[in-house]
Amino acid sequence: MSTGNDVLTATDWKHTFHAYGLGTDVPEHLSLLLSADPADRDRALGHLYSAVIHQGSVYSATVPAARFVAGALSDPRLDAGLRPRLLGFLRDAAEAVAGHLAEPAPPVLPGPERERVYAAIGSEDEDEAIDIWEDEAFDSLMYHDAGVALRDAAAELYAAVHPHLTGPDGATRIRAVEAAGALARLGGRAPDLSGAADTAETREEGAVIVLVLGETGGDTAEFLAHADPAIRACAALAPGQRGNPAALTELLDAVRDPGEAEAWFADRPARFQGRDGVRVTLLREAARRCGPDDAERMLPVFRALAPLTPASGARADLGPMLEAAFPGGVPAVPSRAQRGYLRALADASPPWTGARVTGFTALLEGLGLPAERDAVRALAQA
Repeated sequence: MSTGNDVLTATDWKHTFHAYGLGTDVPEHLSLLLSADPADRDRALGHLYSAVIHQGSVYSATVPAARFVAGALSDPRLDAGLRPRLLGFLRDAAEAVAGHLAEPAPPVLPGPERERVYAAIGSEDEDEAIDIWEDEAFDSLMYHDAGVALRDAAAELYAAVHPHLTGPDGATRIRAVEAAGALARLGGRAPDLSGAADTAETREEGAVIVLVLGETGGDTAEFLAHADPAIRACAALAPGQRGNPAALTELLDAVRDPGEAEAWFADRPARFQGRDGVRVTLLREAARRCGPDDAERMLPVFRALAPLTPASGARADLGPMLEAAFPGGVPAVPSRAQRGYLRALADASPPWTGARVTGFTALLEGLGLPAERDAVRALAQA
């Protein structure tokens, strides 16, 4: 496989596609990443994040685009300020593939069927070009030409990212650690973060290293005793710490002050860059770790999370705490803690919007709780 400029000429772009059709326009946009004109570079980035990756989906054009980007990381023509953003693109592409590969693999398309699909994608008949996206054959291309192909390229992309773990500036090192972690996980390997650890200078760099260590299966237990509460919380987030009571304690301590965790990072790790931010990410993880004996100490988490949780996420985010609070159903006279849960649930609007469709009311009924908001409020006052 090739990276960098060779990709532009070696790729059969008419047999690739992105969110808006055939990938024949991708080479022109990729070449603009190396332009000296900031407007050109912005246009190229816009295309990467609107067409080549679109709303968390990758396409067959994403694969050669990622290989070009990997080569561009070390190209002397690249504006240094763009490097962290391109590393972020590689991370996002790798993260997006997990969704493509979660389903059972469809059959690989024979040659004539592939040609039919690509012809339809590029058709001037708008209906044909739209309808092909609902075709089962298109699903096969999404799975194999996008997901599997990007997974197959993960080792090559990781190798291109690795030198930047010890890059000259912190922003590059942070995004390189995140990209290396995502690509290593996609390729089924553990990333070598030793160089990054040796050059880390800031809380942000340390946090990202610990987050990626945990996300890729490493043991973060030693960092639960770190002097920095942000590092401790990042260590506690690791999937490997889900059965560790000390990790749950760290998560609960981290969210006690509503503003403290949000102020930890000047440059937030990618894990915290979504809508939830730092505190709600920690809250949701703490909620999902709630055990049978944790109901009382989890009540502040429930109070904070319930007003932020839509019905679609209520089973996952609120369910474990409700199960801990009402292990034997609702007694005739709820305890003080149980009334606290009921009151918080009744006062929160989002979990009730579409609650029956999403199955949240079924969860409530299974716990012996009322499935109607007013009835929950009345029970809280019993």
